Amino acid sequence: MKTTAKERQSMLDMALQCGGHVETALALAVANELSVTDRLEDGQELTVPEPVDVGNARVVRLYRAHGVEPATEVSAEDMQCCPCGGIGYMGLEIDFEVS
Repeated sequence: MKTTAKERQSMLDMALQCGGHVETALALAVANELSVTDRLEDGQELTVPEPVDVGNARVVRLYRAHGVEPATEVSAEDMQCCPCGGIGYMGLEIDFEVS
């Protein structure tokens, strides 16, 4: 079976959509000769390994019935909003407060 990645979908998003859980990501990556951390292009076609774990078939059915296509990858536009961020760039009592 084939599936197509949409804009901002990661391998983990595709694993949820096709297999119902993130554990499908490794099988999906192996079947497509990709790394789990590789960025997917909009419109990239992926081969879904058969059989996908039927233990989460209910999740897959619900995603399909409701048209859920998770896309959690951070866009370049989002990254421009905070290029330097996180705990390594924070100063105690300045922008990181401990309560």
